[in-house]
Amino acid sequence: MSFFPSDWEDEEEEEFSGNIEELVLEFEGHRREDFSPRELLEIFRYYSMNQLLPSKGEKGKAHMKMVLELGMNQFPYIPVFAIHMVEILMGEKNYRLARKYISQAKEYNAFEPALFFMESVVLSLEGRKERALEQMNAGLDLAGDDEETLEDFLELLLYYGRFEMAVPVLERALQRGSDVSYILEKWLDISTDKDQIGQIIPLMEKMVDDNPYSEDAWYLLGSAFLELENHEKSLQAFDYAVTINDNFLEAWIGYLESLYETSKYADFIQHYSEQEKRFSNGAFDELMGLLAWSLYETGKMTDSRALYRKVLKRTPQDSESWYSMGLTFHYEQNYAAAIPYLERAYELNPSEPDYGIVLAAAYFGVSEADKWDAMYDILAQEHPEEEEIYLDWGVALHETGDTDRAMEITQTGLKQNPNSYLLMYRLAAICYITGQQAAAEYLLETALSVNAEEHSQMFIFAPELKKAGSLLRIIARFINPGL
Repeated sequence: MSFFPSDWEDEEEEEFSGNIEELVLEFEGHRREDFSPRELLEIFRYYSMNQLLPSKGEKGKAHMKMVLELGMNQFPYIPVFAIHMVEILMGEKNYRLARKYISQAKEYNAFEPALFFMESVVLSLEGRKERALEQMNAGLDLAGDDEETLEDFLELLLYYGRFEMAVPVLERALQRGSDVSYILEKWLDISTDKDQIGQIIPLMEKMVDDNPYSEDAWYLLGSAFLELENHEKSLQAFDYAVTINDNFLEAWIGYLESLYETSKYADFIQHYSEQEKRFSNGAFDELMGLLAWSLYETGKMTDSRALYRKVLKRTPQDSESWYSMGLTFHYEQNYAAAIPYLERAYELNPSEPDYGIVLAAAYFGVSEADKWDAMYDILAQEHPEEEEIYLDWGVALHETGDTDRAMEITQTGLKQNPNSYLLMYRLAAICYITGQQAAAEYLLETALSVNAEEHSQMFIFAPELKKAGSLLRIIARFINPGL
């Protein structure tokens, strides 16, 4: 990885055109000591490329450091050698030595912003946030209006995951009119933290305000909202992008995905059909699973399943399509037909709790008691934070006559999820029907204080509670306090 490359071109020398292999042999054989800066950089690049080979990794890194040490000693006024050395040391997490080399380079290059930027990242990686911000701001002052330097610094910050520091740099770059679209797109690709993505939404909105006819700006804004699962806003942004440029394939894909996520299934089918004819064959293959489910949602069951079979034949490792195909039968209560698809989905991706939960429910539907009980047990161990596991497991146990164990499972779920009002309501219901009225009333009041609107969940589980006067009076106090 190399940053600020534009600053290190030696304008006094022509581009290197010699034999790099011979040059490396001269260096390794110590045949001369008067290598030019350009030659040293070419030797360094040779070793850095070779270092990617597993057999030459450590040896290549040692040679890289030797070249850089020579460069720093002979040409201390050219900071590129220190910059590359710091990059290597940051990869080794040797931050103390990295700061030492930066300090030495600053003695000869006191006004080089790149050195301040590198030091700010090193300090940030060490957890010294205040000092890191000081160095960053000093570097920004030295960089002034140099857009290229700002963009290089942004690349550096994103590479090392310094997202919080990148925000003010982005703001400054936008103020100077820099096109940072590609950097923001990298940000979205790298970051998995929704808070970090949320931080750059205002900057993207500013890009749109400054240039409302930029399809790239609208596309990035839509992509950010899609990552944040704000699908109404992503739909609006992608709509602008494809309106400005109706040949923008990636924006169309985002637009279609947003239509799907906002349950506009008929619109999804219509636009998918229209755009599929305009673009090259296979351009929307990644959305075929969404199309299949949209067909199901609009009542085209036969077409939906036919398309799912086509998707599964083409991509047999697509766990989501196996799962969705199973759901089309599961929702019809045709559990025997659903199970093979659900089992395959779970086999491909057992870390997805929904796959296991629905599979267990299907086993219950065909009265496979050993299988559903074992599946719920596995799910509870692997996903103890999923309240739905305990809720469904409790229903299955209660309906098969094991209410005592249903209570035990619900209590376990509540211990794992102490703020789950749904589990509180469930446990209150079980307590009441097993004769523990005082406990039921206490649990009911606790659940109502957390979320009174969901109290009907008790009656779905146990309809007979609609005649429980003491429980109804407690609910009335929360729902109609003025009565």
